Amino acid sequence: MTAVRRITTLLLLLTAAALFAQEAPAPRTTEAVTAETDRDAEDPRALRLSLDEAINTAVKQNLGVQLQTYEYHIAGQGLRSQYGLFDWIAAADVNQSSSQSPTTTTFVSSGSRVTSANGSVNQIIPTGGQYSVGFTNARVSATGGGTFVNPAYRTGLQFSFAQPLMRDFGVDITRRGITIARNNLGVTEGFFRTSLMDTVHAVEQAYLDLLYARRAVDVTKESLFLARDQARITQIRIDVGASAPLDILQPRVTIATTEEELIRRVAAVRNEEDRLRALLNLPPSEWDRPIVPSDDVSYETTMPIDLDRAVQQAMQNRPEMTQERLRLDNLRVNALYTRNQILPTVDLNLGYNLGGLAGRTLELDPDTGVPTGRVISTNYGNALSQVFGRDFPSWNAGVSFGLPVLNIGARANARAAQLDFEQAQAAQSLTQQNIVVDVRATARAVDTFSRAIIATRAARDAAERNLDAERKRYENGMTTNFQVLEVQQDLSDARVSELQAIVGYNKAVAAFHRAVGDILAVHNISVDTPEKFEEPPLRPIFGRYDWLNYGNRVKSEEQPK
Repeated sequence: MTAVRRITTLLLLLTAAALFAQEAPAPRTTEAVTAETDRDAEDPRALRLSLDEAINTAVKQNLGVQLQTYEYHIAGQGLRSQYGLFDWIAAADVNQSSSQSPTTTTFVSSGSRVTSANGSVNQIIPTGGQYSVGFTNARVSATGGGTFVNPAYRTGLQFSFAQPLMRDFGVDITRRGITIARNNLGVTEGFFRTSLMDTVHAVEQAYLDLLYARRAVDVTKESLFLARDQARITQIRIDVGASAPLDILQPRVTIATTEEELIRRVAAVRNEEDRLRALLNLPPSEWDRPIVPSDDVSYETTMPIDLDRAVQQAMQNRPEMTQERLRLDNLRVNALYTRNQILPTVDLNLGYNLGGLAGRTLELDPDTGVPTGRVISTNYGNALSQVFGRDFPSWNAGVSFGLPVLNIGARANARAAQLDFEQAQAAQSLTQQNIVVDVRATARAVDTFSRAIIATRAARDAAERNLDAERKRYENGMTTNFQVLEVQQDLSDARVSELQAIVGYNKAVAAFHRAVGDILAVHNISVDTPEKFEEPPLRPIFGRYDWLNYGNRVKSEEQPK
């Protein structure tokens, strides 16, 4: 029975060896994929891009940058609209009326017809006051009574001025909308700069990932070549009887596994190309063009980093810090305004009027005072000369006062605004802390990947030597096919690890420059914010002066009372 089993086993082994000895063709899909990636570099339609070209294209075409440009324009127009507070408001009216009424005496007019044409101009000034200049004209025709000027032309010039002295007084109070809109424009400009920085960083990361994906395809192809070469050597050894027929199984398993990995690697290349196409905002007609990076990743020496200086640069360069300062100033203005609203209302009111009268004037009898019927004057210009000659001036001056007894609402609003201001100060400190953490983490990543490169290079060099020695031992029959394939896989893994370390180092350097905030300067990108908005000028005498001594700051320790 033992001899029969041995013969049966031998026959099964010979049958399996005959079957596996036939060279099985590689899957067509794998060959097609390999040829596809090989053709990319030779395709005349291929989009060959350097990193700088990719970044410049994205900055010009990226949709996120374009959307942020619109936001900047909108904020700029919002700032201009706030200056409408100081517009001159011109008004005019023309009116005609007629009235009839019964009278009880002959000295009272029983009817009149009035035609008026008036005009005025008023404006708010930066101190919170408002002035108005008006010119009135009326033609009055009366019926009956003792009227001796009929029709009469009444002309007047009025000037009035009202100035808050406590509540609503001050340049900071009046211009709070302008200050907030200007700060919001600065915040939007920070978003624009942040969008540029994020776009540059995203493109650089995508470009490096595409480089890694293509280089990983090359590493996998080399691994596939080694596996097929090992299968070829094993088949030769089987043919000469130096190896058992079943030894061909392990190389073919490795070949199939590597081919599967190659398919995934090529798919990763296409995914990274789409990611980069989206960042570049390429037109749909160009999405079927393969992207071939013309730059390569490399590592010579570790970039020196002065951590303290890097943190200081980040505090100066990062748009978040500027935005936090502007938001804090907005809350300062709001706290200043709400504190002002606690004060009583004390308003100064001034007025000065000039009047004139002309028309069809009848002569009066000096003895009886009764009109004689003789016309003395009908010249409208007499009324104007009376106005500008200040023949009939009148004026008024007064102060009005008002104070809510408890003033609960204003005090609560002031306290809430003060708390908002203090909260924003804490948020600013948190932002500073986050930036420090970001800079330190990215600097540490640069150092970590630089050390990893040295280690992975040594591992890859050792794996290459080990594979060469293992294949020689295999040729001399001192090791097994399985061990050779294991060493080949170790070499492939070592090459991928080295590539990951080099790409990771370059990505870490890019992330460090993003954290410091000088990534645009590193790539020689100048930030030209769209269309600087010219603010309408105000008279220099209207500075930040405020006799209530609020100044331009609100201290956190001050509490509304």
